[in-house]
Amino acid sequence: MATAAQTFYGVSTLHDFTREDVLAGRVIKLNPALVTLTDDLLGKVEPQAIQQRIWEQVNDLLADRIRTFHVDLNFDDYRGFGRKRPPNNLAVFTPPFLARLTTLIRSRGGFLNLHLLTDAPERHLARLAPLTPGAICFQLEAVANPGTLEHLIGRITDLGACASPVIETVGSEHLHPLSPQQVRALLLPLVPRLGMLTFQAAGTASRSNLPTGTFVPEALASYLQALPQAFRGTLQIQGGITTQTIGRAVQLGAEFLVCGTQLFRNREGLSPKSVVDQMLLEAARALKG
Repeated sequence: MATAAQTFYGVSTLHDFTREDVLAGRVIKLNPALVTLTDDLLGKVEPQAIQQRIWEQVNDLLADRIRTFHVDLNFDDYRGFGRKRPPNNLAVFTPPFLARLTTLIRSRGGFLNLHLLTDAPERHLARLAPLTPGAICFQLEAVANPGTLEHLIGRITDLGACASPVIETVGSEHLHPLSPQQVRALLLPLVPRLGMLTFQAAGTASRSNLPTGTFVPEALASYLQALPQAFRGTLQIQGGITTQTIGRAVQLGAEFLVCGTQLFRNREGLSPKSVVDQMLLEAARALKG
């Protein structure tokens, strides 16, 4: 039987909804990228001060229709980053801090979504198991062996979390994405066990202070077209999601949108609440069209 987290991330809500449902965040779920709050601060500001800033933003957003939060965990053993490699952030996103965040988010009816940027996700899974995350995302290219992939998905599912492979569509200087056909072949035998698929639709690990690319819908569309028809779960898109691009992402089928730069570091000085309002408005317009 599916857990509440697996149902939240894996069961589509793109049916029988109203415009008010979209604006209330019940159909299109914005997934704030908390790693954005560390940009330019790692190594300059004490981890505890960064944690406090993250805590305050999560608390505020929980009062504003947000029910899922996304945390990138940058491990030193991941080789897919480009030349502008983001720093290791595990001094901020420690197991005790993530446990506190999980407790806060769960107390308000939400879930934490962890993204493991590592070449060896199984190696790091044990230390994350006690956190009871809602979803665990991992790089598909790092586990391209069918047997290893099946075992990893099984371990994540047994934790009560939604297992979500991350499919690179653009890549980096050090990462050539798997082809749409390779992705299809890997996923096809596992479709019944997959609740959510995540697509990286901009340059790998493009940070707000080290931008390496923007949302590329054409590349993304080729991967979506190759998905097995039997897949009935949800789509999550990350990379370059803004008020200008969210409409196109939603039209491509995304229900979960990982967003950070415009939410937390926009040049206009807008509050996260104002950005959430605008993003959901654009999503409602796109779905109506």
